[in-house]
Amino acid sequence: MNAQIYAVLEPVHVLLEQVNDFVARKVAREVGRQLREGTDPERLQHRLTARLAKVMLSDIKDPGRWLLGVALPRWGCGYQDCEAGVIWRTGAACEICAEVVQDKAAARQREQRLAQGLCPEHGTRSGPSGQCAACELDDAIARPAPAVVVQQRVPDGPPRGDCGDCGARIMLTGRALEDGLCKLCREEAAALAADQAPPASGVNAERVCSGRDGHAPCGRTPLPSRSVCARHRAQELAGAVA
Repeated sequence: MNAQIYAVLEPVHVLLEQVNDFVARKVAREVGRQLREGTDPERLQHRLTARLAKVMLSDIKDPGRWLLGVALPRWGCGYQDCEAGVIWRTGAACEICAEVVQDKAAARQREQRLAQGLCPEHGTRSGPSGQCAACELDDAIARPAPAVVVQQRVPDGPPRGDCGDCGARIMLTGRALEDGLCKLCREEAAALAADQAPPASGVNAERVCSGRDGHAPCGRTPLPSRSVCARHRAQELAGAVA
């Protein structure tokens, strides 16, 4: 056993003296392995001191087994700098180990609640649905009831619609089924159409030629300044010349 390893084991020399050579060599090899992997000698020595301080020497029945199985192994999480839940370089609590401890405590609590017939999450008695009141409330919050769609009441009688001109609500009956207009808009549309209608084609109802074609009256339009049409005017002029 070299001097460095022997110095690291200084806190447990009293136990090292009680083991045989074979176990002593196993202890030395374990210390050497940890030193080669980067563990500080001070850290390993501190570990041995702390572990030994937590037990009575009289309670250690097998010194070799205690040294290899309790004193030397690193306790903590997968983070190499974690030393039994404490970050070696800073002295701060290891967050990873704290989470592991909390998870284990929560798991134990759930098991205890289940064994007592309680809700594993809230520790209360279950209701007729098999869930406790707090679980039912959580489910209701997570899955709100669908919104109720209120359908508008359809009025009795003929169907309703909107006037195509003014937009007023009208009943679609009678003429409204044809033009889609209310009564006022229909009357206004009729009056406007009458005002804009072109004059009737054919015979002028107000001014008609006063001449006659034989026994039948002439239906031609008179000249603007005469009471006869152009043909009968020509006949008048011809008679005057004769």
